[in-house]
Amino acid sequence: MTVDPLDDSEEVLFRQVHPAFLEDGHISSSPFSPSNKDRGKLSVDRSALTTAEASFRRFTGNGYQSAFVVGVSVGEFGAERLPCYPDPIEATASQQANPAHAYADYSGTTTNESKRIGKRLRNKALDRGILFLPS
Repeated sequence: MTVDPLDDSEEVLFRQVHPAFLEDGHISSSPFSPSNKDRGKLSVDRSALTTAEASFRRFTGNGYQSAFVVGVSVGEFGAERLPCYPDPIEATASQQANPAHAYADYSGTTTNESKRIGKRLRNKALDRGILFLPS
């Protein structure tokens, strides 16, 4: 079954920022490019299906760390030639389901390209501001 890419360019995709990606109070570009374990797929959550707060609560409830949530739109990923795809996750014995999960597909980029793209997308996210900050 072929999955169509997301096509609402205005939809914001939520990205969790791990505390390790804060440098002197500033976000590094690392949250905006996939690591080797991601296999070219940068995990995000769809604002059409969840809120930034609910995304944070689900993520941290599944045992992961996040300092806060930022966002990049489907159109901003698209401007970098990175299609985004829905990728709902089913519940397991140890993880909550995540029907809002999606990914930005970096599979056609080199490591250096993805780092440069990550810097530009970080700037877009910073322009948008923090979308959820736990108290």
